[in-house]
Amino acid sequence: MKSLLLHHTPLAGLLLVAASISTAWAGDTGAADAHELPPAVTDWTTAESALIAVVEAYHAALTSGDLGALESHVLADDQFVMLEGRHSNWGWADYRDHHLAAEIEDMSKVRIRLSFYRVRIDGSLGYAMFAFEVLPKEGPEMNFGRGFATAILGRTNDGWKLRHLHTS
Repeated sequence: MKSLLLHHTPLAGLLLVAASISTAWAGDTGAADAHELPPAVTDWTTAESALIAVVEAYHAALTSGDLGALESHVLADDQFVMLEGRHSNWGWADYRDHHLAAEIEDMSKVRIRLSFYRVRIDGSLGYAMFAFEVLPKEGPEMNFGRGFATAILGRTNDGWKLRHLHTS
């Protein structure tokens, strides 16, 4: 990890900022219950909205059942890193082949609702911190699970692409 951070100083800076903000936010919500969320932010700049649109499109593709559709929203190479709970995948092929392939059929039966709380852009890197809820596509509104995530995106010639996603 040390060599990765040394070679990607802007990414390291964003990771540290995102981690410190999420830690401070999680511990100081002002809410009686530490699991209560502040209201989601909805007033984003045009640039922030473009970054959010990629995160939303990725999650819509995730629930489409089509692995190929996901690839258009990520850096589909070894730069992509997925951290999910205690699991990690280093590179898009690792995540796609050893994690997503086993879950994609089940993911096509749900929808994911996202609520964004922090979005920052610094040059060609940006991050979004958000909450997610996994809900059925059809039938009664039931929460199958929820959590928090941080997405780090890189700006490419083709627009924003996910390079790191951490969910818990």
